[in-house]
Amino acid sequence: MNQTTQSQATGRNGKTPETIMASYLTHELRAPVTAIKLGLEIFEEQVATRLQADERQMLTLAIKNTGRLQGLVNDIMDYTKVLAGKMKLDFQTCDARELLSEVVDSFQAWAISKGIRLVKEDSNEPLPRIKAEPKRVIQVLTNLLSNALKFTPARGTVTVGVKAGKYEHAGTLVFRVKDSGAGIPAEHLESIFETFSQSVTNGKQSDGTGLGLTLARSMVQLHGGKIWAESWKGLGATFRFTIPISPEDLPEPIEVYANPVEYHGLFVDVYRKLNAFVAMLF
Repeated sequence: MNQTTQSQATGRNGKTPETIMASYLTHELRAPVTAIKLGLEIFEEQVATRLQADERQMLTLAIKNTGRLQGLVNDIMDYTKVLAGKMKLDFQTCDARELLSEVVDSFQAWAISKGIRLVKEDSNEPLPRIKAEPKRVIQVLTNLLSNALKFTPARGTVTVGVKAGKYEHAGTLVFRVKDSGAGIPAEHLESIFETFSQSVTNGKQSDGTGLGLTLARSMVQLHGGKIWAESWKGLGATFRFTIPISPEDLPEPIEVYANPVEYHGLFVDVYRKLNAFVAMLF
């Protein structure tokens, strides 16, 4: 396809036929999937005590997979918005620790069921607030923590935390999600944030659309932050991302003088007398 044809196919609003179709299908799927999940949850509440063990297991599995399908539909909807340049954020001043705690609490039951220790690090040092859309920061943390738990074996540990950035990350808070899995092979480390790339560890590929980390990167970048991964074979993987500190919580800038300061008074007078005394000796 030449440049002119490609431009025409993309359209003025940045949409391609593929993204238009994906947007249409996900909008059509979202309502029925949500209705099915809600119906199953209501049914579970009403008849759970009257079901046999195998029947409860089947119902739980149906609810779980419907929730997974709902998540995939939402991921694709978000992805089409990002591609079309229509993802808008509702920035608020928010507490990073509260967002982190909300996500960790929602994953504790899953971690326990897998025999994984989920640890939230907290130095108790005062942290400035961030300027972000809370829902999107939670989305990024959810994607990263979900991946960490998937690839961490039983009796392993997943650690999460947030702290003030230093040096090149000054002016931001740095979130961290670290697992004790097998790690990400070096040949996959550079491409894990690419579209439809799926995490690979121990020769196994993760399930899902492969959009989770792509969306995480997009959301972080829309906030003006950065995201990256580090991994060593057999030592797990660590994901970090930065979110800018809210302007009202930024420290006051240090005033830098363009010209050297001239000091007067006792110090200068003593210095001159010392010079005169030394000159008399030679």
